[in-house]
Amino acid sequence: MEAGEIRKFEEAGKLGKKALELALSLIEPGTLLFDVAQETEQFIIENGGKPAFPLNLSIDNDAAHYTPFTGDKLKFKTGQLVKVDIGAQVDGYPSDNAATIEVGDTGKHSDLVDASREALAKAIRSLRPRMKLGSIGSVIGNTIQSYGFKPIKNLGGHGIDRYDLHARMFIPNFDDGNGRTLEPDSVIAIEPFASTGTGMIHNGPGGNIYILSGTRQNREEMIMKNFGTLPFAERWISSLHDGDGTYLKKMIRNKEVSQFPILREHRGSLISQAEHTILVRSDHIRVLTS
Repeated sequence: MEAGEIRKFEEAGKLGKKALELALSLIEPGTLLFDVAQETEQFIIENGGKPAFPLNLSIDNDAAHYTPFTGDKLKFKTGQLVKVDIGAQVDGYPSDNAATIEVGDTGKHSDLVDASREALAKAIRSLRPRMKLGSIGSVIGNTIQSYGFKPIKNLGGHGIDRYDLHARMFIPNFDDGNGRTLEPDSVIAIEPFASTGTGMIHNGPGGNIYILSGTRQNREEMIMKNFGTLPFAERWISSLHDGDGTYLKKMIRNKEVSQFPILREHRGSLISQAEHTILVRSDHIRVLTS
């Protein structure tokens, strides 16, 4: 990996960390999700980057992929468990980090929050070049289970490349027997999810996050120019194109754009998440979002 690439990943990591810290500080009972998303994403832009993807604000049994839509009136409520997931990109080199916050800080779910956070910390401490991916999952899964919760088995970490948030590899949240090894000069995201439910998520309705799809993606010049092959929000389109709802429906119908579904556990369950972006070199491991 060239020095220029590493520098851009580093810049994206630092900015992504600051954006996550800002988003967490803004979440209070009665605050609009829309306002938190707008302020956080604008912070990234004002500091020389672009959002690597829309701010995810996923509540309670939703694990990922909800972002507010234009005019969204949804507000945070005391006691909700919110997964806050954001990243920055610099010249297409993205970062990805996440944390879980309990609205109003009631402390009712501190063990669940600690489970994913500690699983992430232990996984990072265990990392070494050419480590088996299943062994990383073993550390994560055993830590979450030690808290009395279940790791979500069909979610996990991933490789990161330029303009590609989910590249090359899947890093499990339990020991799935994967013997593939973690190669030097890789950028990865490790993201444990801990659940009070079954430990499996399913696809819910669309969460207002979109991405270019299929072999026709280069035909959609406006999206490619502004977002490349990284995810984008409906509310970002509204500033670029009149009648954004009709436009997106047309793009989906033509199979040029696809929508991310909300990923959720069964009703009544709760999920926590923690995540860092990590640079793996032949002689050291470096967390880029810490």
